[in-house]
Amino acid sequence: MTPSVVGIDLGTTYSLAAFMNDGQPTVVRDASGIALVPSVVSFHRDGTVLVGSAARDRALSDPEHTIFSVKRLMGRTLADLQKELKLIPHQITERDVGDGRKILTVRIGDREHTPEELSALILGEVRKRAGNPTKAVITVPAYFDDGQRQATRDAGRIAGLDVLRIVNEPTAAALAY
Repeated sequence: MTPSVVGIDLGTTYSLAAFMNDGQPTVVRDASGIALVPSVVSFHRDGTVLVGSAARDRALSDPEHTIFSVKRLMGRTLADLQKELKLIPHQITERDVGDGRKILTVRIGDREHTPEELSALILGEVRKRAGNPTKAVITVPAYFDDGQRQATRDAGRIAGLDVLRIVNEPTAAALAY
């Protein structure tokens, strides 16, 4: 069954999806019964992109082409990341896109990606597991500011989702309880 709307927890470490089925929440699982998708993306030199467990498995053997914790970069600027830049193994730059707005880019291998594009790859994997629904509600930390919320919405749109709502994680937890 393909749900019409899926709820997605786009996490820093793991992501997952659930939907309502006959009034009951149903967590999306893969063929092995695993619900959690590691929030990791890895790029092969030939252009192949791995997301999830396969990407996480490459993190040690090819760290230059594998990125994790991309959610920490969403909707932020270089100035926001000054304390964290030394901990990020990838080159992070900032581009001016006009109207006074700037976006981050992450160099992985010989290509640059925005955090939204990278998050969209993770959202796309979660969406695929859920049967490719077109609508989603995505959770974000309560401390996310408007820019980070918009970046999450943009990532959903890039992944082919109509993002109906951005919901604070504590609110989602209270609703689930």
